[in-house]
Amino acid sequence: MLTGPDLLIGGERPPGWSAQRDPYLLETSVPGVFVAGDVRSQSVKRVASAVGEGALAVTLVHRYLEGR
Repeated sequence: MLTGPDLLIGGERPPGWSAQRDPYLLETSVPGVFVAGDVRSQSVKRVASAVGEGALAVTLVHRYLEGR
């Protein structure tokens, strides 16, 4: 699953993107939906990486909710 900057095509936001900002790092093409670990495209498939991404996802969810 592509997330964050990988969703940008030629610097443009993905089709149907409704937010007035670029996607956050672990955010999917649906604003406010975040993923971490093995479901991400090009993930390194390591437990420690998934734990770190999960912690980052919580931070990004808080940022998303603050901006609503």
